[in-house]
Amino acid sequence: MINSIIQSIIENKNFLEKSLEKSIKNNEISMFSRDLRKVFDEAGRKTIVGILETVDKILFQNQKRKLEYETKDLRKRTIITEYGNIEYIRRYYRNRTTKEYVYLTDEKLGIEKNERITKDVESKIIEFAHDMSYSKAGKKAVNEEIISPTTVMRKLRKEELKVEIQEEKKQIKRIYIEADEDHVSERGNKVGMPKLIYVHEGNYTKGNRHILRNVHYIGCLGKNSEELWLEVAEYIDKKYDIKNIERVYIGGDGASWIKEGLNWIEKSKFVLDKFHLLKYVNQSTVDFPQYRSKIWYNINIYDPISLENIFKEIIKKTADEKRREKVKDSWKYIKNQWEGIEIYETEGKYLKGCSAEGHISHVYADRMSSRPRTWCDEGIDKMSRLRVFVSNGGKIYEELIKRKKINTKLKKYDKIIARNIKIGVEEAKTYTFEIEKTGMHSNIRKILSKIMYG
Repeated sequence: MINSIIQSIIENKNFLEKSLEKSIKNNEISMFSRDLRKVFDEAGRKTIVGILETVDKILFQNQKRKLEYETKDLRKRTIITEYGNIEYIRRYYRNRTTKEYVYLTDEKLGIEKNERITKDVESKIIEFAHDMSYSKAGKKAVNEEIISPTTVMRKLRKEELKVEIQEEKKQIKRIYIEADEDHVSERGNKVGMPKLIYVHEGNYTKGNRHILRNVHYIGCLGKNSEELWLEVAEYIDKKYDIKNIERVYIGGDGASWIKEGLNWIEKSKFVLDKFHLLKYVNQSTVDFPQYRSKIWYNINIYDPISLENIFKEIIKKTADEKRREKVKDSWKYIKNQWEGIEIYETEGKYLKGCSAEGHISHVYADRMSSRPRTWCDEGIDKMSRLRVFVSNGGKIYEELIKRKKINTKLKKYDKIIARNIKIGVEEAKTYTFEIEKTGMHSNIRKILSKIMYG
């Protein structure tokens, strides 16, 4: 059982020594690393099988178990662990009272019914899928084992990952919210637009970088704008003392779903992202760039009347109908977002710009829209939620383990199992002498000396 690791090293002593010698002669330590991994993977598989079958034996011999469960037969099962594919044998029981059938060993050790992979492997494939294709994630998760892209996709879609918010109730006067959406290619020439909202406490400069203070992300494809903003409102309520907040700034491109936040967030005002303002100013002055400075001058002095007159001039001078319509659209956009522009005059000292485009790229686009692949709605939604979860500092493995249901009925067997496992550990100590006896450490030193000094 526990001694399998030490035993495997002893059994593969000559193999590892030759591998090390070859690796050093070829100036490539990865050769030895690869062979060492094979030995440890084998040892890991043997150890896990030993533990599973030992626990099964302990439960079988236990008198309390005999009173509650009767043995039906022995059955094989194959699962994929971090060390690779393993096969083990455990007993099938029937509860004498309820007549329910159960594998006590599987239940006790958290091996779920009909699942072929363990939680550590599941967390790894989800973690890898965060950054790479399902196919690559399935190949990388377990050494010399391939998990199908379908299995990776199924595991990702099954889980609902969400970082829990601790109710700190921070005392903050101003909160900043920024929002945007990505454009992801879907099958049938459709476009999915997962929304992203993030809340922070302002930013600070570190070198050339602008870093947000205590940022928290919220986003997905599957919720409508009202549901998203309700989640934002709930987060703010849990995180901050609402009475202490003086202003909440909601920044973005002025889309209706973003402005919807004004109906949900107390003490909020909209702030137009200047990146989008620049886009429309440039769009309106393609044919007449001499007007660009005039437009910016009137924006900066917050004079909408003079600004309108300038746009009328441009429209009148633009001969091409399509270009003229774009100029009209630009003026319409600026006029509709005027409150989001005008706020810079009264509260500009608190506003340091919106970084939504960059965050969309980092959280969503790097995985979904910047690469030539198509998605379905469910795939976009689940990947959006995963990217948000990780961006919020979520730990996948810890989250999977935390939500596992513990079978409290089997808790009565804990002490007897622990006691027997401890005996196995004590037995393993005898193998440490075998390593010294075989002279593995001294042999390795001899190899190194031979290579270095001849």
